[in-house]
Amino acid sequence: MEELQILNSEKGLNLVDNDMELYKVLIDTFINESRFSIDELKEFVGKGEMKEAASYVHAAKGAGRQLGAERLASVGQKLEDTLRGKADGNIDELCADVAREYEEALNAAKVFSASCSIS
Repeated sequence: MEELQILNSEKGLNLVDNDMELYKVLIDTFINESRFSIDELKEFVGKGEMKEAASYVHAAKGAGRQLGAERLASVGQKLEDTLRGKADGNIDELCADVAREYEEALNAAKVFSASCSIS
């Protein structure tokens, strides 16, 4: 099984039919408009609002998946499934994993953006 990448731009481009301009828009949107906070996620979990927490994770996971952020998409899916009661898992550990992968995907998107001169 191949190792998942932080940002697989080839995969992301394939998802938008190799439209580089659209991919750049998605990257720019992820950098400037995506909102993920481990504190907000922990607040949902701490209040027992698992449905809201799952929806919050779903949005971050989906935004990452569109870009080819494979590791974020994978761990996000595991956490979402756990929050929805579809799988077993340590919620605190998975929350930390999602936060780490989100930051790594965000940093990789910024590097990609800079290499493409996206403003």
